Amino acid sequence: MHNPKEVYLQVANQVLKYLTGSSRKGILFKQGSRLVFKTYTDAHYAGSVVDRRSTIGYCTLLGGNLVTWRSKKQSLVARFSAEAEFRVMTQGVCELLWLNTILEDLKIKWDEPMRLY
Repeated sequence: MHNPKEVYLQVANQVLKYLTGSSRKGILFKQGSRLVFKTYTDAHYAGSVVDRRSTIGYCTLLGGNLVTWRSKKQSLVARFSAEAEFRVMTQGVCELLWLNTILEDLKIKWDEPMRLY
């Protein structure tokens, strides 16, 4: 890093503490089950009565096990419910592409389709 800061060291220490404390944890898969990535998305259109912003959320499962999730209030006001749903679907696709990049970095060949719901 060109300009390291104290906060980066603190974050690195937090990551190392987590990795040390969770070395025996993992994801269990049933034998013979198909490993398929599935991302479920949803948006609550204009859910905030104060500022009319939507709340979006998605979760990604691999073989029925939760691997990523997110829920947040949108920064922009959606004019239509379809717009809010489209935004969360876009984030779901980005999540699947990110997971695909991780698989490529780990040299894991993935031929199964990644599903978005």
